Amino acid sequence: MSKIDYHEIENLQGQVSSHYNSISEASATISAIDAKLAKLRSAKKSVGNIQSEIHEIKISVMGKDDQPEWKGQQKENFGHQWEDFRQDFSAYQRELDAFYDSICDEITRLENQKINQQSLIGWFQAQINTIGNYIEKLLH
Repeated sequence: MSKIDYHEIENLQGQVSSHYNSISEASATISAIDAKLAKLRSAKKSVGNIQSEIHEIKISVMGKDDQPEWKGQQKENFGHQWEDFRQDFSAYQRELDAFYDSICDEITRLENQKINQQSLIGWFQAQINTIGNYIEKLLH
């Protein structure tokens, strides 16, 4: 029967404890990411709904620029204002699209960060399992 090295076992148990702490930290990070993702997904849905509403408004309003009964200065004034409106409306749509795209990018970034944290948890769990096996063999 060989002599048990309690110092080595204590060192290994310290590593296991450290790995459990790292798992707790990664789990807390995942929880924080999940909270952010929930908010972003809600915002994405809201922005998507706004985009749909804006598209419907565009369809109903953009056909109104042709007013055949208007003549002269009244039609010319309307035409200038209409062109300003059209440009502003298009700019608003582009900004809304860019905002939606930014939300999508942030969701993807956070999902990838979550996957990385989950991978870390798996790695720490594998280390704990390996160390546990080694400790068991030392004690046997």
